[in-house]
Amino acid sequence: MDQETAVPCWIPVLGMHRSGTSALTRGLLTLGVQLGAHLMEPMPSVNPKGFWEDMDIYQLNEAMLQSLDSQWYHSTPLSSEQIAQLVDAGFLEQAVALLQSKHQEGQPYAFKDPRLCRLLAFWQQALARAGGKIAYCLALRNPVSIADSLQKRDGMDRTQSYLLWLTHTLNSILLTHGQVRILVNYDHLIQAPGAQMRRMAAGLHLSIEEAALREYAEDFLDKTLRHTRHTQTDLKQDPDCPPMVQSLYRDLLAVAEDRKALDTPALLQRHQRAWKDLQTMRPLLQAMDRMVEALLQPAS
Repeated sequence: MDQETAVPCWIPVLGMHRSGTSALTRGLLTLGVQLGAHLMEPMPSVNPKGFWEDMDIYQLNEAMLQSLDSQWYHSTPLSSEQIAQLVDAGFLEQAVALLQSKHQEGQPYAFKDPRLCRLLAFWQQALARAGGKIAYCLALRNPVSIADSLQKRDGMDRTQSYLLWLTHTLNSILLTHGQVRILVNYDHLIQAPGAQMRRMAAGLHLSIEEAALREYAEDFLDKTLRHTRHTQTDLKQDPDCPPMVQSLYRDLLAVAEDRKALDTPALLQRHQRAWKDLQTMRPLLQAMDRMVEALLQPAS
């Protein structure tokens, strides 16, 4: 087996908060992937079937964001100087040791936390130090559904949700360009889990365990847990949604439906331009972050 088709050691699952990363990560068990033994407990009011999120990864990400005076709901992209600050503070050694403690020979280890999207440049350094092949699983969900969910769960401003989605998604797409990756639409996964898991197996160079797939599709996935399903028209008609979000979602939906290839030069150029435009908005993003922080943080 050549390097291009080798079974991965590491499968980071990347996706915005409330974008279906929990269901997607749980599905990886049908491909013989390990998720670790220290998983976040389910929360009946938020994620009753579990987050499938390694608590050690989550806690390290929280510690890193706190060291940068940042929060999970901040939309401002982390700078290269901030990533270097994390390395200088000793977090890289912690991350490498953590990864090495999780991996079992011959069995890929997948880990997810929406914070990975903003911290991806850091984690890519840790993965390079840990060694082994990497394959990325990227989750896609209509940003309207995400804005609905965050508004209901956290009282978050809808525009902030869209800016969060933009930062998380663009950073994930650009930093994984040219690498082994698969983009999966959450709505498609709920609707046709067998087809999507076979698509994931092919993209990640893994094999499906048929009995595990049946249990996942018939017992784990529950269509009633998907409270909203929106269209591109809904996204376009939401006055709180920036045009950049509409354009990026349109591109990625075509990729998830195998109508476009994510690594094409035309898409790369569009996404690079969008990232450049996002960087010029940095002072506005920081102002939005401060506003949202004042609303979400409890009074002391």
